[in-house]
Amino acid sequence: MSASAWMLGACGMGVGPLAIYLKGEGWDVSGWDDSTGSPMELQLANADIPLLRDPWTAGRRPSVVGRSSAVKPGHAALALAERHEVRTLRRGELLAEAVASRRFVAICGSHGKTTTCGLLVAALASAEADFGYVLGGLFRDPTFPPARASSSSPWVVAEVDESDGTIGAFSPDVTVAVNLDWDHPDYYRDEAALEGVFRALFERTRTAVVIPVGNERLERLTAGLKVPVIRVGEGGDYSFRLVQGGHASSVVSLEGRFPAGQFNLPVAGTFNRSNASLALAVTHFITGGLVAEPLARWRGIRRRQDVLFERTGLRVLADYAHHPTEIAALLKWVRETHAGRLIVVFQPHRHTRTRQYAREFRDALAVADHALVLPVYSAGEAAVEGGGSDAIVNGSSHRLVEDRCALPAVLDGLAQGADTVVAFVGAGDIERDAEGYAKVLRRRGADILSLDLPDLVSGRLSAGCVLRANEPLARRTTLGLGGAARWYAEPANVDDIVVLLRAAAELDLRWFALGRGSNLLVPDEGYDGLILHLDAAHWGTVTDLGEGRFRVGGGTRLKELCGFAAREGWKGFEFLEGIPGTIGGSLRMNAGAMGGWIFDIVESIEWLTPQGRVRAARRDSFDALYRDCPQLHGSVVLSAVLRSAGRDEPAAIRARMDDMGARRRVSQPREASAGCVFKNPEGDKAGRLIDLSGLKGRAVGPISVSPTHANFLVNAGDAKAADFIELMRTVRAEVKSRQGVELQPEIVALGREWKDLL
Repeated sequence: MSASAWMLGACGMGVGPLAIYLKGEGWDVSGWDDSTGSPMELQLANADIPLLRDPWTAGRRPSVVGRSSAVKPGHAALALAERHEVRTLRRGELLAEAVASRRFVAICGSHGKTTTCGLLVAALASAEADFGYVLGGLFRDPTFPPARASSSSPWVVAEVDESDGTIGAFSPDVTVAVNLDWDHPDYYRDEAALEGVFRALFERTRTAVVIPVGNERLERLTAGLKVPVIRVGEGGDYSFRLVQGGHASSVVSLEGRFPAGQFNLPVAGTFNRSNASLALAVTHFITGGLVAEPLARWRGIRRRQDVLFERTGLRVLADYAHHPTEIAALLKWVRETHAGRLIVVFQPHRHTRTRQYAREFRDALAVADHALVLPVYSAGEAAVEGGGSDAIVNGSSHRLVEDRCALPAVLDGLAQGADTVVAFVGAGDIERDAEGYAKVLRRRGADILSLDLPDLVSGRLSAGCVLRANEPLARRTTLGLGGAARWYAEPANVDDIVVLLRAAAELDLRWFALGRGSNLLVPDEGYDGLILHLDAAHWGTVTDLGEGRFRVGGGTRLKELCGFAAREGWKGFEFLEGIPGTIGGSLRMNAGAMGGWIFDIVESIEWLTPQGRVRAARRDSFDALYRDCPQLHGSVVLSAVLRSAGRDEPAAIRARMDDMGARRRVSQPREASAGCVFKNPEGDKAGRLIDLSGLKGRAVGPISVSPTHANFLVNAGDAKAADFIELMRTVRAEVKSRQGVELQPEIVALGREWKDLL
C-alpha cells in the first residue's frame, strides 16, 4: 500500500508545498484548511490534491496526518485523526521523514529563508540540474510550482523552521544558515536555547555548513565542527563584491572558489545580493560550476518586495518581513533603490514577538517618513500584557490604525505630493490590505468607480446571455419572499460566467449561484450583488454516456433527471424526485431525502472556480457532509457525471417514485417553504425537538411552524424575511430553553451571516 497523507493547514505556505512534494513522490495526498482563498489553493488544484474536511467520507485512508504548527491540539481535525488512530506529525517532522534518505540541503535562519531557498532553486534550474525542492512560499513565475519531486536525483532543497522546534528532526548533507537573530520567545526559554538547536543542526550536518561572511554569531556556533564551514561574501571562500547596483539588478564580481568574472544578477539591495551569493555558492558546490546567467530563471517570490501598483510618483510594495532586523534590511533596500518619501504600514506578528521587540520595531520603523501600525496578527496566540500594537507606537510619531477599513483614506492623505513608496510589511493577513489598496488605485486610474457591471461586460457576453437589473427574487425561491437583486444574469456558456465573475471582482461585487432557490432566505432589502442562474435551456442537458452513466448539466432540475432515468429504465435516482432543486444546488448542499444522498450517485463533478478556472475531479475529491460540500463553496457547478444503480422496468421505477412522493406529501407541508430550516443535531431530529417544545402552529405574521413537520416554517402569503427570522429566533430560544439544544440553521441567508441575524 502506498503512503498517504492528510495535510492540515494545506492552504498555508508551509504545509501546501510539502503536500505537493509528497504528491510528486507518489503519495496519495489530500488536505484541509479552515481558511480558504489563499493562492496556494490553485497550486494544490494543479497538483490534483483535493481539500477534504473529512477524507474518510470520501473513501480515503490516510496513513499519516501532517499539520501546520498553527493547528493546535483540540482542533476538530486532530480529534478526527485521533478517532481513526492515525499518526500525526508537524510539518517539519513529516518533511524530515520524507527527505531522510535524500541528500538534503537545509536552508535555515531567522529571516530570508524563503528568498534564499527560491534563489537556490532558480540557480539550480538555470544550470539545468536535476533536484527536488520544497519552498516556503510561491514563486512569482507561474511556471515554477512551490515544490517538485525528482525520481532520478538524490538532491532535495528545502527550508527548515526553527519556530516550533522541528528543526531538531533534520540531519542535512548541506546546511545553509542565512543569519540568526533572537526570536520565538513563545517557544524558546532564552537566547541560548535557540542557539543550541542551531549548533546541534550544524553538528548533525554531514558534508558542509555554509554561512555569510562577517556574522559573529554564526562564526561562534560553527566553531570546531567536523565538517567544513564555507563562508560566502567579500573575502570569503566564495567571494563576491558589488561592481554596480541598479534599481532592480546588480553587477557583481565573483572570486575565490567561484569561477572568476563579472555576472549580472536580477536582484538589488544589500541583503538580496547576500542571499543570491549564498545560492550561487551552493549551486557551484553541488554542480561544480556556474552558467553564464546563473539566475536566468529568477523572477522573485510572492510577498517579497512585491510591486502591487506603480504610476508616476507612487509605488505600492508588499513584503513578508516581520522581525526587526528583517524590517530594517527591507527598509534599507527601499531607501537604496527608491527615491522620495516612504510610508510603511506594519502589522505585528504574534503578541509574544511584539512584546519582545516593541522598541526594536519602533526603531526599525523610524526610517520611514510615516509609519502606520495595525493591530497584532495573533497567529493563534492569546493576547499578553505589553504585546499589543500600542507598545510599538507609544513614545514615537508612529500612528496606530485600529480600523483597517479607514486605511485607504489615511494613505491617500499621506501619499499626496512628492514621489512616494507605500510599503505594506508583515507576515499575517496584511496582504489583503495591500492588495485592496492597490485595487482601489487601479480602479481610480481606469475610472472604474464611475462604472457598473454593464459597462465592464459590454460587448463581451454572448447573444444568449441575459443580464437584468433589480430582478425580484421572491418568485425565484421556494419560500416566495425577499427583495430584489442588484444584478441578475443567465449565462449561456462558460465564457459568459468568466466575464461576469471577473467584472464582479473588479467592482468588488458579491455574487451567488442560484438554482431553484430552495433552502434559501432572501433578505427584505434584497441582494446588493450579482445573481447567476444556470437556466435549463442552456444548462439542463442530460447526456447518456452508456452503461448507466449520465452527464447532467448544472441547471438540470432533479425532477426532470428522475423522469429521464425512469423513462430509460435506470434506477437509483428515485429519491431525488421530490427535492425542489437543480444539480448544481443539490451538490453544493449535498441534498438528500428518503435515506439517499446526491453524492451516493456522483462519479465526478466539473465546476468553475471563483478565479474562473474550469476544474473536474472524481467523487473522492469531495467531502459529502451533512447538507454541505465545502469544496464547492464559492464555485459554479457546470455538470456532473452520475451513475445509476442498474436497470429496472420503467413501471417499477415510477412506482417507487410515486410511493416516495406519497410519503413526502404526508410528512411534509404543501405550503411555500424553504425546506428544513434547522440542521438535525447529532443523534436527534430538529423537527422532533421543535414539536416536543410545543411550537407547532407558532406564527409571526404570515410565517408559521408547520403542523405537518415542525422543521418547516411555511409562508401563508405576503410575508417578510423579517417575520421568518423572528420566528427562527423564537424557535431556537424555546428549544434551547426547554430541550437544552441550540439548533443551527440549515438554510442559507443570502448575502448575510446567521451569526449576525439570530
